[in-house]
Amino acid sequence: MKENSELKKLAQSAKNRLKKGYWQGASPEEIVPTRAESEIGYAAEEEMYAKVREMLTADECVMDPIGRLIDRSRYQQMTQPERDSYVLELAKIYARLKERFYREKRRRNQ
Repeated sequence: MKENSELKKLAQSAKNRLKKGYWQGASPEEIVPTRAESEIGYAAEEEMYAKVREMLTADECVMDPIGRLIDRSRYQQMTQPERDSYVLELAKIYARLKERFYREKRRRNQ
């Protein structure tokens, strides 16, 4: 049941992007997300994007964006080297999602 609602949210998100013309003028890398970019998967990355978008549109200054993206239960079960790798991966994802946010914002303002 939960998987079905997540699929519906992803489909609605894609539909909204199509309606707003998001993909017009987009590069192939933007259109087809590759699995190699991230180990977390498309659905999880879209959830993270929602968090990043919320952080960047809030009126507050976010001092720990990576800390807000960490899956605490998963993090607690990791060894120290795994934790280091996980935090670095989240930093890369955050940078990519932040760039996506500003790119989408520019498109909306044009």
